[in-house]
Amino acid sequence: MNRSYYKRETVHFFLTLPAFFFLIIFSGCKKTTLEQTVDDPISNVLLLSERSIANSLPVTANGYCVTDQEAVSSPDSVLKPTILGAKLTGFPYSVATMQQAYLSVYGNSTQAVENALYMRFKPATFDQLATLEDQDIDLFDYPLDYEVVQEGDYYDDGVTNSESIPWLYAVVPVNFVTPSGITSELLQRIHVPDDYRVENKAFQLTGNNVDTADCASAVASTSACDCSVRPSALSCNCRVQCGFDPCITTPPPVPITRIPAGGITVQEDIFQPNVPIRQARMVARRFLKVARTFTDNNGRYTFSKSFRNKVSIFIKFKNSNAIIMGLRGARLWQILFPVKIKMGTYRGNINNLDYNVTGDADVRSRSARHWAAATMHNKVQEYRDYSTLQGIMNPPDKLRVLCVPGNSGGSTPMFAKRFIANLPESFIRQYIVSAFVPPIFQSITALAEVLVNRVDMTIGYKSPTSNISRKNSAQMSELGYHELTHAGHYAKVGNAWWSNFVNAEISQIIANFGGQYSPYGQSNSADAPIIALGESWAYHIGHFLTNSRYGTQSPQFIEQGIGYTNGNPAATLNSNLNLLEDFNPRRTVNDPFWWIPQGLYYDLIDNRNDLTVDPLNVRVPLDDSVIGYTNSQFFNALDADIDNLPAYRVRLLNENANNQAAGVNTIFTFYGY
Repeated sequence: MNRSYYKRETVHFFLTLPAFFFLIIFSGCKKTTLEQTVDDPISNVLLLSERSIANSLPVTANGYCVTDQEAVSSPDSVLKPTILGAKLTGFPYSVATMQQAYLSVYGNSTQAVENALYMRFKPATFDQLATLEDQDIDLFDYPLDYEVVQEGDYYDDGVTNSESIPWLYAVVPVNFVTPSGITSELLQRIHVPDDYRVENKAFQLTGNNVDTADCASAVASTSACDCSVRPSALSCNCRVQCGFDPCITTPPPVPITRIPAGGITVQEDIFQPNVPIRQARMVARRFLKVARTFTDNNGRYTFSKSFRNKVSIFIKFKNSNAIIMGLRGARLWQILFPVKIKMGTYRGNINNLDYNVTGDADVRSRSARHWAAATMHNKVQEYRDYSTLQGIMNPPDKLRVLCVPGNSGGSTPMFAKRFIANLPESFIRQYIVSAFVPPIFQSITALAEVLVNRVDMTIGYKSPTSNISRKNSAQMSELGYHELTHAGHYAKVGNAWWSNFVNAEISQIIANFGGQYSPYGQSNSADAPIIALGESWAYHIGHFLTNSRYGTQSPQFIEQGIGYTNGNPAATLNSNLNLLEDFNPRRTVNDPFWWIPQGLYYDLIDNRNDLTVDPLNVRVPLDDSVIGYTNSQFFNALDADIDNLPAYRVRLLNENANNQAAGVNTIFTFYGY
C-alpha cells in the first residue's frame, strides 16, 4: 500500500458518491425506452428514417460521420440511460436465413454454419457476476436484437431494481459453457458473417432495413453506388454493395473502408501530447454482430469483420493481465465491469477511426475517470516490460484494479486473489471513499458487499494538492508502479505472508485512523517490521521506474516535507532519484514514517557517497561505499520466510557471497536495521 507526501493529506470526498447513495435509497424504477413490439409497423419507420439522418451528419476529414459519442466532459455522477428502438423482424442471423444470403451473394452456402450463440445470463450474486465477467465474452445490459437509439450507462428494463443484477446479453462461441450455478438462457443459435454484404442480404430477406445510407459528403469518397435507384440500373459491384442480388457469383473483395481500424491514445501531460494505449480490448457491434480485437503496442487496431454502416465502437480497459474498474455510486454491480468508453456509432469510411482519451482537470468528470483507467491500463503493460528488464517478478494475471476519484493513495490488498471473508470498513474509508466521510445510509456496507473478494488494488487519481483536480501522469506512474511492485511481491511470497502484511496495515489504520500515523503506525509497533520491509521495497521501485519513464523531464516530487526537482539537491540526479538518495531517517519531525527506509536500496546501487560528495553540506550523514547491487538481487532475497529488514539483510548477503558486507551493514545500521 502506498503513502507519500500526497497520500497523507486529509481527504475530503466530494458530493458525488454520497449523492449516488441517496439516489440508491430513494429513486424508483422508471422505464426509459422507445421499444416497439415485433409486429408494430412503427418499428421499421425508425430504421427507414436513417438515410435522412445520416445525410445531415457532419463528415470528418477522414470520411466518416459519427453519432452517439460519450459526453466525456460531463460529471461522472450524471448517468445517461440506454434507449432502445425497433426490434429486428424475423431472424436475420439464423443459419437458415444466412444460407439463403450466402447463396445470393456468393453462389454457395458452405460458409453458413452455426458459429455463435446469442444468450442471456442472470447472475444471482456478485461472485457469479465477477465469474461471468472473467469469461472471455462481452456483456451488455440490454438485448442486442434491438436498434440502439442512445447508448447509455444503464438500461432500465422496467422490471429489475437498479441495485439488482439484471439480465446480461452476449454473443458467445458455440462451445461456450455457462459457469456452474449461473442462470442462463439460449436465445438463438446463429451465424455471424464476416462479410457485411451477407448480413445486408439477410436483413433484406427478413424484411429489415438494409441501411446503406452514407454521410452527406462522404458518399462520393466511400462508394460510387447510389443504392436508391432500381437494382437493374446498378453495376454488379454496386448490386453487392447495396445488398441486392448480384449479377455474378463471386463478389469483389470487401472494400477496406468497411473494416473498422484506427488507433487509440491517452493524453500524456509530461513530455508529449499522447501515448498509445497498449493491449486494450476493442469491441465493434451492430445488432448480433459483435467483433473484438486488441490494440497492439502502438495503440493500433484492426477488426477482422466488415460493417456497412452504424457500427458502434467501444474501448474496454481489460486484457488477460488486468481489468481496470471504476467507482460507481449507483448500480454498484457495474463496478465489476471494466471501465468502458463508447467512441461512437460510425458511418462512411470506418478504416481510420482514431481516438484520444483526454483527461479533464476536474477529477469529478467522466473524462478524468477514463484518463485514469487508460493511464493505469498502460502502467500495467509498462510495468511488465520494466520487470523483465529489472529481473523482478510480474504481478499475477487478471488483477482487479479499482480507480477511485476521491483519494490520492493506493493499496494492494489482493483481496480477489486471497478470497477473504470480509472487507474491513476501515479499508474502504482509508482507500476508497474518504478518511472522514460519515456513512451515508448503507453505503459503506454496500460497497463492501460488492468488493469483498473482488478487488486486488485501488488507485486514487485525485491530485495530492487539490480535492477537485486529478493527478498528473508522473504521479499516476509512481503510484501505479508502487502498487504493481506490491503485486509482484505478493506473487512471490504467497497468501500467508501477504495476509500478515495487509492485516498489519489495517491494524494500524484502525489504531490511528485520521491521524498522522495512519496508515502505517509508529516505528515501535508490533506491525512495523513487516510494514517497513514491504513498503520500503515498493517505494524504491515506484520512484526508480518513474525515473526510468520520465528521466530529466520528471516533475517535482515531495517527501519528508522537501520538494525534489531535477538537479536538486544532487546536480546529477533527477527528482525521483534525488528523493531516494536524500532520504534521511533522522528527519523525524516532518516525516512520521521515517522508519520506512525508502533510500536503502538505491544506496546499495549507486556509486555516490553521501558523506564525501559534498563534505561541507552533508545532508545525509551516511558513509555509503557500496555500489553495484541490482534490483534483481533485492527481489531474490524477498522470500516468504523473510518478514523484517534485519532478516532481509542476512538473506541478501548470504545470496550474494557477502558482497561488500561491511558497507552493506553500515547502510542498514544507518537506517535502523
